Order: sequence, then structure tokens, then C-alpha cells
Amino acid sequence: MIYPTLGKIRTFAAVAAQGSFRKASEQLHLSHRTTRSVRLTLEGERFLIHARRALDEIESGVVELRDQAMLQRGRVIIACVPSAACDMLPKVLGSFSKRHPGIQIQVLDGYAETLAQRVADREADIGLGPFVEYAEDIKFIPAKHDPFVAVFPQNHPLAASAKVQLKELAKFPLLTLAPGTNVRALLERAFANHRLPFRPVIEVFHHYTLGGMVEAGIGITVVPATAFPMLGHPQLKKAVVVNPSISREVGIMHRRDHAPAPAVEALLDALLKNVKPPRPAETTRPQANRKHAANQPVPQAKRVAKFAAGRREGDRRMGGFNS
Repeated sequence: MIYPTLGKIRTFAAVAAQGSFRKASEQLHLSHRTTRSVRLTLEGERFLIHARRALDEIESGVVELRDQAMLQRGRVIIACVPSAACDMLPKVLGSFSKRHPGIQIQVLDGYAETLAQRVADREADIGLGPFVEYAEDIKFIPAKHDPFVAVFPQNHPLAASAKVQLKELAKFPLLTLAPGTNVRALLERAFANHRLPFRPVIEVFHHYTLGGMVEAGIGITVVPATAFPMLGHPQLKKAVVVNPSISREVGIMHRRDHAPAPAVEALLDALLKNVKPPRPAETTRPQANRKHAANQPVPQAKRVAKFAAGRREGDRRMGGFNS
């Protein structure tokens, strides 16, 4: 059986629509002619239904690809921790949406430990959050140094302090986020490394709940600086934790093994333009195992430069509420 080419199918559809161009219709063997006009055979009428459907799909696909290339339409899914969504995304997404109103943005806020997996599984195009152990096909670009702060009610003895040592905090009732979160893991490690008791009196799942407990004077808490506004109680006081300082690197994650869609690439560029090299600091974070050692964050300036250079050369290979 001889299959007609796309050009012949397009010609056939035009012939059927206009009732002319007899030679093209005869060549396809799907019509016969009278002395006045072209009339489709029964087989030709059946084929016309499929031909028009196929041509419509092709035209729609071409228009969609053109619009995506021109950033007139598209969709980007960002997986991020809520603190990053509140602190880093609003300014970037505000200006991005004004420039590209046809691009739909979906934000999946969740646990830090789920971000890389969502990107690896292609549930999200971009991840935004703290460095955690992640798959080898995920690239992490440090974007922000996020120091931890102790939080007190207004009448607390340490409320007027700008800095506070970890051993001082151990003297007061401690309120924390629940186990299994990035913040909780960092706190547990910091206390253990300095042989300080870690015995939270209350554990909660949401920052706002934590803020209410602290405001009521039940105890103090320690959270990343980017998460402080999420406590929802502006009258609370904060002090940077020192000796040791506790911090995390918040950054951008994306896949190494495939080129991003135009909309994803544009949003990555917008995020990278807002990246500033994190300040050197003593950072306490969960240890990645040896097979992931190659993925440990390197100096941010070098990583961003390498990322940008790779894109210029055409080498574009590329959850929870408590982080």
C-alpha cells in the first residue's frame, strides 16, 4: 500500500474544500471528477475526516512550538520550600509574569527532602530550597546564605540580644518543628556536635503555630532567617545564633540531562540574575554519603559562571510545609 505524504494530504484537503485541482486529487486515487467539479468517493470522504484532524493537530503543534519559542505561552513547575517561596520567589515571579503573561507558573511548596526527587522525577522543572542529598543528575546552584536565628517573646531575657550562643539557648524550653524536616535535622546535629541536650518541649508542623507558642511565652525556637516572617507574629524578637553559627545554603536545582523548554530556560535565567554569592560561614547540614560527594556545592561564583558558559555553548543538559 502506498501512503500519501503530508504534502499530498494537505493538497487533498484543499481540493476537497475547494472542489478543484483535479490532477492532485486524481493522483491520490481518492476522488473522481465530473465535467463540472471534483467529488470525493466514499473512501475519500472517510479519509478527509482523518486528514483534516491530522492537519489541525499539526498546525496546532507548530503554533504552540512557535509561541513557546517566543515565550508567548508555556508552563513552569517550581518545587520549593515555603520559606524560599516567601523570600526569593515573589520579586522574580512578579517581574517575570509581567514580561511573559502567557506563561503559567505552578509552585509546589513542600518538604526540602522532596524537592530534588520531584525535579528528578520530572514532576517539577526547577527546585528551590536548601541543599540536601540528591541524585547525581540534579545540579545545585547555591543562591543564598540562610543563617539560623533564635526567636523570643518580647519580654524574654535574651530579647534585646543581637547575637546569642547556642549554649545559652539550651537553658530555655525549646519549641521546634517536627522530626523529618531539614530545619529539625540541622538543629539536632548542631546540638549534638556541641554536646548540648536537645529535648524540645513542644513539636509542631507549621511555622505559624510555632510563632504563636513562642509569643505565648511557652518557650523559644530556632529557625532559618528566611522562615522568620512565616512565624506570623512581627512582635517577636530574633537574634543570630553564634558559636556555633548554624546556616544552610538555599539554591536552585535543575536536571543536567536534558535541555529545558524555552519557558523553563527563561525562568532559570531570571532566577540566576538574582543570585548573589553566599557569605562564607560555618554551615551545619546533614551529611551526604560518598556517592554524592561530587555533588557537594562548590563556590557559587564558579558554579554560576560554569552554568552560564555551558548554556552559551549550547550544552544545556540538563516538599512539606515545614522547611
